[in-house]
Amino acid sequence: MRTLILILVVCVISFASCKKAAYLTDDGLHSEYVDMSTYDYLKSHPNGMFDTLLLIVDHFGLKNELNSAKTFWAPSDYSIKRFFKLKEALLKEENENAEYTFDQFLSDIEVDSLRAYIYSDAQHTLSTANTSYTHLNNGTSIDGFAYNKQKQPQGQWSYQDIYYLYYIKVRGEADQTAPDGSIRVDRNDQADVRVLCQTTGIKTNTGTVINVLNNYHTFIADFNESGESGPLIEDLENGLRFTYAVSFKAASSYSGATVTVPSAWIAETFALEADEIPSMIRNSIAFGAVEPNGTFNTNYTASAPGHWFSADGTVVPWGDNARLFSEFMPASWTFSIGQYPNRSAVGDTYTIKQALEYTNRSNKKLRVEFVFNVRIN
Repeated sequence: MRTLILILVVCVISFASCKKAAYLTDDGLHSEYVDMSTYDYLKSHPNGMFDTLLLIVDHFGLKNELNSAKTFWAPSDYSIKRFFKLKEALLKEENENAEYTFDQFLSDIEVDSLRAYIYSDAQHTLSTANTSYTHLNNGTSIDGFAYNKQKQPQGQWSYQDIYYLYYIKVRGEADQTAPDGSIRVDRNDQADVRVLCQTTGIKTNTGTVINVLNNYHTFIADFNESGESGPLIEDLENGLRFTYAVSFKAASSYSGATVTVPSAWIAETFALEADEIPSMIRNSIAFGAVEPNGTFNTNYTASAPGHWFSADGTVVPWGDNARLFSEFMPASWTFSIGQYPNRSAVGDTYTIKQALEYTNRSNKKLRVEFVFNVRIN
């Protein structure tokens, strides 16, 4: 069978007035081949999703190098904008009246930062991925990359095995992978940075395979070495508590940060195998928010399993009182924490709490709590 493009749609659905449109219409199978060069394909995107990326390519004179690449892990303009806003905010911390121009932005980028996404050795895509890491070498000063595929929980919409592709920056020792591709973070190690691909396997007529990275990836910055010291870990009478310091910029979008929690510790607490826990969540393992009064709230108000929180850490629906959300992705052991647009200011702090609860075969209730102390920069 011909390899098909796996399109992983990551979007916000608008319920504004609309009518049934093309996305509900079956217009046949799509080919992964495009009769254009890599550069021209990116330039031809109807929504200009790579226009800024190509300005950076042109700045460094890498058009021919890009066209001759075997694999390009393509960051979208959303990713580049996130990095631009990060650099701009750092400048304004020193001088609030300073203006950060695109020319300054270009001068702050090193050529190897762009080459960290370009590989000339082979085509790397979902069809070549294993659930274990495939390590990569791009021949630059920014090294330590890998990729893998991860099996997704069976959904009602498909009885076939579905895998997502991840581009990975290894931090410290490489995380261990379970047979399904999910990760296990060692107790004394930092979690690797795993970037989900939203589209994979586009093949151009110059021999490049393009894997488009998730829009929530921050260009370059996600691959910088982190100075995180890890969470504060405390023993509870019936489990563990992880406390994380999280910070992100005030924004007019739902942006924030991600936190990957150590599956090995959680599995040990519950006396279970790490790779069996994700499928148990929302079944025999309950996921909920811990309200300020201690109530365990399993009613989800954000994408399940997840919650919106008010300024004091109370679970609220999306709306007037919402400040932060926290959504858990069990397959990758990752929390996505973000903000309600234009509702927080620099210096605001919040504490939100969530937990997993499991009643074991001895009828003992065990709990792993996650506390996120969030600061808006």
